[in-house]
Amino acid sequence: MLYIGVMPTAQTLAMMFVLFSSTLFSAQQPTNPPGPTSAQQTAPTLKLHDLKGTRHSLEDYRGKPVLLNFWATWCVPCAAEMPLLNEMQMQYRGKVVFIAASIDDEDMKPQVEAFIKKHQGEALTVMMGATLDSLDDFGVNKGMPGTVFIDAEGKIVDRITGALKRPDLEQRLRKLAGEQEPAATTPTPKAARKNRGKSYPRKVMGVIAALK
Repeated sequence: MLYIGVMPTAQTLAMMFVLFSSTLFSAQQPTNPPGPTSAQQTAPTLKLHDLKGTRHSLEDYRGKPVLLNFWATWCVPCAAEMPLLNEMQMQYRGKVVFIAASIDDEDMKPQVEAFIKKHQGEALTVMMGATLDSLDDFGVNKGMPGTVFIDAEGKIVDRITGALKRPDLEQRLRKLAGEQEPAATTPTPKAARKNRGKSYPRKVMGVIAALK
């Protein structure tokens, strides 16, 4: 679901219409299952700039895994998942770079800054300059938000179209960071649980002692 706020330009109105139509379609589609994409490809070139105006390129982060999240200030699921992304960035600091790439118009910078502060995204690497074409280039063109997982060699290894869910995101991040999955715990048999802590009658204990 997309939330549409006050949109100042015709360009953004057009963007709103396209994304609204695509989101109706994506709402019926399942989130991509964990695991490698059907075709791992080198991430396309993406030129962005931070909120101070300094220019950056996705290639600048080669050598570290990257989570690239496309979002906008008028997207309700984007707002809902921002605290989760921020939490995961804190957990994976130094292991994975989280880039929050806004597709808002350039004149929306004050709103972008306010959004990040309101929705607790201060730990993220916030960028502007992404567009609808960027969504298409990275294979998340069916709706907003869109998240792309890129390994240290610059290969796209996973994608999620739509809102992030914690268990799914945690599993994909472990894989991206090269961490092992937590070991599954073996349930204690019912009989063992039932007998645990049970004291035997004194007569039985005496027989056991005599046999030793």
